[in-house]
Amino acid sequence: MTAGRTATTPPPAAQTYRAAAGVRIGTETGDRIEVGAVAQEVLALHLERTGRPAPPERNIAVRHWIPAGARKTRRRLFVRVDVGGVPVGVAKVPLAAQDPKLTHEFTVLTGLPAAFPLARPGPLGRLGAGFAMTYLDGVDLPAVGQLTAGPEEFWHVMRPVVDGVAALHLTTAAGAPHPTPEQAAAQYVRRPWTGAEHADNALRRALLAPTHGDLGPWNVRYEPGRGTVRLLDFEDYKPLGIAAVDVLNLLVTSGLLVFPDYREHGFDWLYDRVFESDHWFCGALARGLAHYAAATGQRTADVADLTPLMCQWLIERITAEGRDTSGMFYRTFADRYLSGRPAWVRSADA
Repeated sequence: MTAGRTATTPPPAAQTYRAAAGVRIGTETGDRIEVGAVAQEVLALHLERTGRPAPPERNIAVRHWIPAGARKTRRRLFVRVDVGGVPVGVAKVPLAAQDPKLTHEFTVLTGLPAAFPLARPGPLGRLGAGFAMTYLDGVDLPAVGQLTAGPEEFWHVMRPVVDGVAALHLTTAAGAPHPTPEQAAAQYVRRPWTGAEHADNALRRALLAPTHGDLGPWNVRYEPGRGTVRLLDFEDYKPLGIAAVDVLNLLVTSGLLVFPDYREHGFDWLYDRVFESDHWFCGALARGLAHYAAATGQRTADVADLTPLMCQWLIERITAEGRDTSGMFYRTFADRYLSGRPAWVRSADA
């Protein structure tokens, strides 16, 4: 599995405002979107929000991209506008006739409280079926070289991210219903109960909290000098969900970065390295989950034992987007974990 480009990692080339006006992008319905017109709307929303005068055209640069991932339907066009070399807004525009997740994301970004513990894009306004948002500084977490350098380097980078996730999960969602863990899990998967005692018991004890829903490393922006953490892509945000899904997605999926040769060896090999080996990453995963569990008042084993639920959620989420998950690790990891818990999890359960 590879990460596609996010809203903050466009290709390096930028066009002038005038040049962008001649670019048209085809949609899935055969229509064409004018990049320059989208950029003009983004700039107008930025100026309205800030009250600043319109800049001279020579100071405006436009970047556009379509994330290079496995998604074949409901793809999105991103258009970023820079003024004087400073990004001022990003548009997220659907290329499909129906893309309800963008409406949901805009609603989420508009409704998040001022006390939300992590920086995220601010909504600038709707753009047809899409929307414009502010730009987030930093770099995508997978691009931080320290993350794969060793256990202490990994934890130096990851600790503020895990702390931020814990802070999110310790907030309350005003006015949100109070589901049972099974009802909360049903937001993610059709059949929450697995028949495996350790996974089902972990679900019964699961912490319910506001959840990002798709917290893979590529949806985290990180500022290496300060350790500042910012979140992207709130399409799957839930006011009350299964909290462990977020931290498991963040930490377990980081194994793809540490073991890039998994493509040659297969997902069983990757599972062994992540959960069962003496490689430093296995210990770092255990350390991260224990730190998160302590911060949120959970048991480390209960958090880890929700790994199959996290994997099944991502299978169902990605399948619903028209993508094939057979080339991703989720099914192997879910099956292996359900068939037998890793030794360090059994120790944590003692």
